[in-house]
Amino acid sequence: MEEFFKVWLIGGGLVIGAIFGLLAQRSGFCAVSAISNSKLMRDYRHMDAYVAAIVVAMMGTLFLEMTGLVDISTSPYRRPSLNWAGALFGGLIFGVGAMLSGGCASRTLIRSAEGNIGAIVTLLAFALSGMATLIGVLDPVKAWVSSSAIFLESGDASLSKLMELPYYLLPAVVALAGMALIYLHLRHQNNWSYILYGGGIGICVVISWWVTGVLGQDEFLETPPSSIAVAGPLSRGAVFLSTGEITGNQFAFFLLPGMVFGAFVSAYLSGKLRWVSPAGSMVGCYLSGGILMGVGAVFAGGCNVGQGLSGLSTFSFASIIAVGGILAGMSLTLAWINTRNS
Repeated sequence: MEEFFKVWLIGGGLVIGAIFGLLAQRSGFCAVSAISNSKLMRDYRHMDAYVAAIVVAMMGTLFLEMTGLVDISTSPYRRPSLNWAGALFGGLIFGVGAMLSGGCASRTLIRSAEGNIGAIVTLLAFALSGMATLIGVLDPVKAWVSSSAIFLESGDASLSKLMELPYYLLPAVVALAGMALIYLHLRHQNNWSYILYGGGIGICVVISWWVTGVLGQDEFLETPPSSIAVAGPLSRGAVFLSTGEITGNQFAFFLLPGMVFGAFVSAYLSGKLRWVSPAGSMVGCYLSGGILMGVGAVFAGGCNVGQGLSGLSTFSFASIIAVGGILAGMSLTLAWINTRNS
């Protein structure tokens, strides 16, 4: 029990989660909105927020690794065992579910804190299907998918390591490309508030690495550093409510209540806290979307936040594959929805 009550991990999870929840609620931070709004309306505000978060998270994480402050190479995202099938197909399944339900993992959580009943339905389906995949009836399927994993002789799943390039080169190139994209959008839209919110979320990712990799380390028992995630803690939270057993690390366990609290306070202060009933015709989409997100996120080892921000900040090859699958799933489902409604 002494390990469980480590102040930095519990306090860090709650505080960083609350800041993330506040920023995400204020900006409507959402991968689904970033994809759909940019494609359908040429509205790049949510895309710029997401790109800003990735750029800041990537450069901050690179700084921690280059200075040796945090050994990012020991994080779960950089394991030498590459579960490419889980990352690709899990990401694809998650992307389909997110677009069907109308919100990614973080947005579903935030909307639930705002009082959106449809999001709460999605969140419950997400948590239960994630638990079923993590430790329940779908665990054998997860194990079968994971059996296709290949071991990387480099001992590190960093794409830079695999390509035998300086580990700072590719992240720097991607960050510059992201900043160029934001600059192009700024010429047509005033997206500064979204960019700042997204940058703040990226800082949360970096600080999380530092809290778990430095402040929360036990001198007698080293644990891998971790950062912000939604899908894993949500599934493990369902396990806790069902069995009373706490699994995973303490930081992740307390992130979710922090996010819910931050989003709730932000929604209350901004006047957006209200019960919103779902349209009856959408309940099926909320349920099926939540189920697909839960299954896909566990297969992929994370969602659009765990893999799409924290994992991508480490330039993990597995995270890049997972993000590719998520984007493909969202884009294909959006095209299907548009065709069906036309």
